[in-house]
Amino acid sequence: MNPYDAIFQNTLDGNEQGVLAACQELLDQGYRPIDILEQGLIPAMDHLGELLGRGERFVPQVLFSAKAMQSAVSYLQPVLMAQNELPPEPNVVVVGTVQGDIHTIGKNLVSIMLQSTGSRVIDLGANVSAERYIKAIRESGARVVCLSALLTSSMNRMRQIVREIQKEDFGWPVKIILGGGPITPSFARELNVTFGGSMVDTTQKANAFSVGLTDGAASVDR
Repeated sequence: MNPYDAIFQNTLDGNEQGVLAACQELLDQGYRPIDILEQGLIPAMDHLGELLGRGERFVPQVLFSAKAMQSAVSYLQPVLMAQNELPPEPNVVVVGTVQGDIHTIGKNLVSIMLQSTGSRVIDLGANVSAERYIKAIRESGARVVCLSALLTSSMNRMRQIVREIQKEDFGWPVKIILGGGPITPSFARELNVTFGGSMVDTTQKANAFSVGLTDGAASVDR
């Protein structure tokens, strides 16, 4: 039996108390907290994303699982620090719903998935201007920015914001990912950026870029 099965299943089920108990049991048996994180918690959220993409899980279940994982990570954090086993510096991702649009559900789910796979998320909320995106990228050193829109009427504003970000010279590659109901692959291609077809797809593309699997140039997706 895989010792991390209970961590995996309780996270998948959104059982917060169960996953905390399973974490403590493994710690008591001498398992390293970094292994609990990397072999139990993160794989569970990865699998949940796959289930969501196939329509076998739904948004409320994702939220419960994310809460269970976040509680477990907080629980393990002091032990990770004490044992000097903190994970590598996380990928930094800026997310926000573009100016003129106040819808946040999709953006919030992307934030949760990114955090569950180890990214540090700078969530700017809704109605975000180009200036706020640019300021957040500069201040955080983010290499990925995710723009969301649900309203068709927001697409022109999204186009303008993308152009403003692309004009900036940050001194490092910045990947722009667009998502939301009205956004299409052709719209993303028109702007020379990346299309995020779903929460899972956006998360995978953001993570791929962070480990060098996707090429990019300063300010412009390739």
